[in-house]
Amino acid sequence: MTCFMCKGEMTNSFTTYMEDLGNCIVIIKNVPCQKCSQCGEVSYTATVVKELEKIIDGLQNSLTEIAVVNYSARVA
Repeated sequence: MTCFMCKGEMTNSFTTYMEDLGNCIVIIKNVPCQKCSQCGEVSYTATVVKELEKIIDGLQNSLTEIAVVNYSARVA
């Protein structure tokens, strides 16, 4: 697969995903992705996006200001 931004080579990798929900910042570590070896652009499969949405929905009404979770522990 080639990068949408620079046309570099996309490789399987892991990244950290962050989302600001207003009342809480969610940090999800070790998220599987495709990452460009040239510019660092990241893309996710549809399955990973669905899992990220589930994790974020579950933390949306969290009583904490910052939530750090491990992707593989939440999906398993």
